[in-house]
Amino acid sequence: MITRDTIAKIIDTAQIYEVVGDFVNLKRAGSLYKGNCPFHQEKTPSFVVNPNKNIYKCFGCGKGGDSVGFIMEHEKMNFPEALRFLANKYNIEIEETQVSNEQKEVQNEKDSLLIALNYAAKFYQNQLIETDDGKAIGLTYFKERGFLDETINNFQLGFSPNNFDTFYKQATKDGYSEEILLKAGLIKEKNGKHYDFFRDRVMFPIFNVSGKVVAFGGRMLTTNKAETGVYNPKYINTSETEVYHKSQVLYGISHAKNDIRKEEVCYLVEGYTDVISLHQAGIKNVVASSGTALTKEQVLLIKRFTENMVILYDGDAAGIKAALRGLDIVLEQGLNVKVVLLPDSEDPDSFVKKYGTDETIAFIQKNQKDFILLKASQGIEEVKHDPIKKTAVIKDIVESIALISDNIKRELYIKECATIVDVTEAVLVNETNKIRSLQLKKLKDFDKDDVAVLNENLKIDNEPQKATESKSPHLFHQERDILRILVEYSELDMTEELSVGEYVIFELVDIEFKHPSFQKLVKYYIDAYQNETPFSELKNVQNIEEQDVKDLMVELLSSPYELSSNWFDRHEIVVKDANRTYKTDVVSVMTRFRYYKMMEAIKILDEKIKTTEQNGQFEEMMAALLKKMELMEARKKLAKEISTVIHPF
Repeated sequence: MITRDTIAKIIDTAQIYEVVGDFVNLKRAGSLYKGNCPFHQEKTPSFVVNPNKNIYKCFGCGKGGDSVGFIMEHEKMNFPEALRFLANKYNIEIEETQVSNEQKEVQNEKDSLLIALNYAAKFYQNQLIETDDGKAIGLTYFKERGFLDETINNFQLGFSPNNFDTFYKQATKDGYSEEILLKAGLIKEKNGKHYDFFRDRVMFPIFNVSGKVVAFGGRMLTTNKAETGVYNPKYINTSETEVYHKSQVLYGISHAKNDIRKEEVCYLVEGYTDVISLHQAGIKNVVASSGTALTKEQVLLIKRFTENMVILYDGDAAGIKAALRGLDIVLEQGLNVKVVLLPDSEDPDSFVKKYGTDETIAFIQKNQKDFILLKASQGIEEVKHDPIKKTAVIKDIVESIALISDNIKRELYIKECATIVDVTEAVLVNETNKIRSLQLKKLKDFDKDDVAVLNENLKIDNEPQKATESKSPHLFHQERDILRILVEYSELDMTEELSVGEYVIFELVDIEFKHPSFQKLVKYYIDAYQNETPFSELKNVQNIEEQDVKDLMVELLSSPYELSSNWFDRHEIVVKDANRTYKTDVVSVMTRFRYYKMMEAIKILDEKIKTTEQNGQFEEMMAALLKKMELMEARKKLAKEISTVIHPF
């Protein structure tokens, strides 16, 4: 079990911006950071990171929490695994209390697979550098490709010996079970005998976005198999496992992610050596699809770090077709995609070696062609004056344009493509609208018919659930007071960068109101912020659909607070006077509200401490206890900021 001091050190050290920034492309918004949520698809950023509170929150899907919670959710880890992940990131040594042999055996399967794969990577590295065959075959090959020692070490390149079971024997000798080695795809079994899956190949470890080895690609160097009559493919990859899904991984992503974010563009190539050669030349924002058609999951992986993609492919006919094939999925996810066609017989690996870094970068920048415009020009060039084929090409182009959600961008593409294919803009607009109408109809049909079937099959109760209102009258009135300042001040400036409305929304980043109508009204303000709709439009109650929220807004607009009532004192409500500014009013309301929410959070943590202790979840119990201590300290500071006495629940 991880010790209490280690847990505290991990939680204190892990900065939410740094942790989330490894997975999401964040941009500053005042004192906060915003980006596209990694937990659901969205085109307008609704994911907010608050470095001061060390938390994240998505206003779209509702997910939120701290650094440990983010890793648990994003990497599908349990609590101890997430702690270890962060400890590794920040080079924190983990201290543990003594665990039993039984506990050691009950390790998470994913953890065991990753440990075995990491062991295999070191084994293949050692074979490359320390053995005669490794040096003569593997190392010679990498050197001939121009790879430096630093590059070989950085990408952990290796060599698998040409023996039946060298790896298997060594791995089992070092304590790795046959079951885990089989599940990791490192060995195979036939007629009761185990043998190495990779033999006589140079090895390319495949890393996930976090930098952990999840699979391998092995390249055969010798092709003469006439004596055995057995055909060995040039490249083989690890089969899919619990930790490796080919469609979700991009080769080089862990090495490239920071540079992709920095350069605000991702270069996509085909093979391992393309990535390695460009990276060695200083062009580090590059990944490979490893010979597979680009998948939606891979596109979304790139989108975490940038919305701009440039695809580098061979300039021959096959390269052009490969560049144009399957890229509609990139448009569908809202990325800006361009294509660079290299000279005939060149690939990124050979090009950068022949011309060097500066000329390669210059060539890429000069020869970037927009995907849709390239598709249009290449398609029309091939069909020339054949009306039937030309019609098919135009329909194909229109289908790509129809995937673009941005109206302005779509209109510009129509204008450009109309000139290229020599038809009127009106024709392309009409065809595009037809396709988009069909797409919309399909979505509506699914919503109407399929959801009912799904709900029935999943036994979903469609009766509206009545949310439980807060048992605390203080919280009820504090929530209502926040709505007052939203309605009254939302459009005024709170800071140089934020309006009152934005300030309040960001302060509520990790909080949901107990009263259902209150939460609904807050959601209207959040939606207005995301859609860049003026907050003032919400005062037009006709823009509000739900009757209970409409009634609430009318009440807030028509029932101003009166200074003569002692009701405010009983419920700790801020009362304006001639000496108060609206900013003071806002800060005071938010401070009181945070105090009561803190009290509520402490009660929840008390229950969690009790439950986790009973269930033997000691790491979770320690974390909850530390969080409670932190909240109690923060509560004391808030209490000093509030001049009136605050009654306990």
